[in-house]
Amino acid sequence: MYLKRKDLKKFDFKKGDSEGIVNYGLSLKNIIFSVIFIEDIENQNKVKISFRSHGNFSCNEFANTYFNGGGHINAAGGIHNGSIEEAIIKFKTAVNNYKNKLK
Repeated sequence: MYLKRKDLKKFDFKKGDSEGIVNYGLSLKNIIFSVIFIEDIENQNKVKISFRSHGNFSCNEFANTYFNGGGHINAAGGIHNGSIEEAIIKFKTAVNNYKNKLK
């Protein structure tokens, strides 16, 4: 999932409005890892990323390894310095390295 700056501005986004959205992905059958990318409203080259998981998949390890982040096993966050498109491409490449842990 992602939220782009233009949409955040259009709907008068305030800090905290997106809290919990990342958890909706985990409500889907057979989903154990959920992610949301949110463009920073003021910084053109910053994307906040929230990670959530069920079970033993380590969001913390993933966030730390690829997005300079941290947290704990089932909830973590990170930052990408660049565009949201670059962040999503980086995520897709990174998650491929974890495909065996996502079963």
